Amino acid sequence: MLRKTVLLSASCLLFIHCKKEDTPKTPIVQDTITLENSKPVTSKLQDYSPAETVESFIKWYRDNEDNLSHFNTIKGGPQAENETPANYAIDFDQVDKEISFLKSSKLLSEKFLATYRQNYMEGDEYFKKNPANDGPPHGFDYDYFFKTQDDYQSDLNHIEAIKFTVKPVNSQLSYVEFHLKNCGMTYKYTLVKNNGNQWLIDSIENISR
Repeated sequence: MLRKTVLLSASCLLFIHCKKEDTPKTPIVQDTITLENSKPVTSKLQDYSPAETVESFIKWYRDNEDNLSHFNTIKGGPQAENETPANYAIDFDQVDKEISFLKSSKLLSEKFLATYRQNYMEGDEYFKKNPANDGPPHGFDYDYFFKTQDDYQSDLNHIEAIKFTVKPVNSQLSYVEFHLKNCGMTYKYTLVKNNGNQWLIDSIENISR
């Protein structure tokens, strides 16, 4: 298929190693924390720190990217030999199945998933106004989660080398920033805490300069 390619001031800098036994049970709201050389975490999701949630999602995405590619959310484009190319269009049945799969990670907020679906709705409107059947579909020519066409997969294969910097805002809101060396991208994840006391990813931004 065609790939979907669409502070508080810190008083000190504290480096922590991500181990299950020293994962904070309550959010830290005054310090900027750097999580380096983290290892797989086996604690319950509601005990995850914001950085552990981001790390867990990156691992989940790395391990499930191929499964996500099986959702044929964008129809059209070049067809088999001797067949007329079809104009691009969104298959919302496939979109909803893909979103259900993303939701199964239990690491993304409802707002994030709604925004993800809205991206398809905007794409569908664009295709209706601008019919096309050749080349990358507009708005879907880069990876949605890593905001690039470059090789971010090489970075995901070496998650232990990624440094996560946590910037708490309050007990319900926190930012996590990190840089991927190979593709040269820097990201800012916004996380919110749900009613079950679990940190969830609410948005992903490219803050590369």
